[in-house]
Amino acid sequence: MRVLLLLAASGGFPPALWDSFSKEDLPPEAFLDEGPGLWERLGYSETVRNNLARLAATGWPEREEERAARAGVRIVPFDSRDYPRSLAGTPSAPLLLYVRGKWPVAGPSVAVVGTRKCSSYGWRTAAEIGRAVAGAGGVVISGGAAGIDGAAHEGCLDGGGATTAVLGTGVDVVYPRGHEGLFGRIVREGGALVAEYPLGAPPRQWRFPERNRIIAGMADRLVVVEAPLKSGAMSTARHALEAGREVWAVPGRISEECCAGSNRLLFDGAQPLVSVEEFASVAFGRQLGLFPPGEERGKTPSLTEKEQRILAVLKKYGERTVDNLAVECTMSPADVFSCLALLAAAGHVFPSGPGRWSVVPR
Repeated sequence: MRVLLLLAASGGFPPALWDSFSKEDLPPEAFLDEGPGLWERLGYSETVRNNLARLAATGWPEREEERAARAGVRIVPFDSRDYPRSLAGTPSAPLLLYVRGKWPVAGPSVAVVGTRKCSSYGWRTAAEIGRAVAGAGGVVISGGAAGIDGAAHEGCLDGGGATTAVLGTGVDVVYPRGHEGLFGRIVREGGALVAEYPLGAPPRQWRFPERNRIIAGMADRLVVVEAPLKSGAMSTARHALEAGREVWAVPGRISEECCAGSNRLLFDGAQPLVSVEEFASVAFGRQLGLFPPGEERGKTPSLTEKEQRILAVLKKYGERTVDNLAVECTMSPADVFSCLALLAAAGHVFPSGPGRWSVVPR
């Protein structure tokens, strides 16, 4: 634990530093016994070497553990059984997690992310998704930021669920300042604040992109509500795709800058979230549909010629992406998306994987 704490506070990127050391096939105690000579051989920068030497000499790791215990904060190393298994298998997984609140937070998880400068529509949609996830017994994961993140956390809590906020600061730091009440509520109501940074770590611009990989890695699937092309939410979506997670996006107005990134995800094959109810049905294993039980089959609307073509291809060839269907049905991707949304609403097709669609078994 002492080595992991030192690396977490070294000013470098801890997973990369640990990877260099682990390739030496040395016992953990050798990290401190050999000290600066080993660190230089491993290629650590001068700044990192100086930080490690100073922290080790002043007994910082032991004092950090004591501070955490007094603050009711758990430190969960990567080899603990309480370390999230989904996160352990992702690239550059953090060496340890500081956790304030209940841990682990059990249940199928959905990450909900988006811009801090969201529209009122985006805020309401994120909150509605959070409530739906809570109602289905799931856990909402987000970044604790203003805008979409805060709306998703609050929606989940309002729905009686538990939520996890992955912070770009220490877990004892409130950022943004206006979220003191929200963070307190998360901890009181069965959720957790999580970070890979030491106690007291202040907000730094580079920390927020780093923490995005944790949000993506901990979640079973990711929803982007509103996101500009260059944004933390788009970074999180890339991490989610690299980790093999399912990515959904809420369609937005093409004239709105805050929706340019989320709309681009849809164009590139993300699953369109056109109904919160349907999303919850798919995400938590219930067959989707808009009609009450017993009425669905009897009220299926007649299909257009384009919808019939798409359905015929899916029945003949099986699972297909939007791009596949656009080529095989000689349609534009936009028309394919529109038809798939209507076919899904009628109970004919369902999203069967990231960007892929299949026929509902009869």
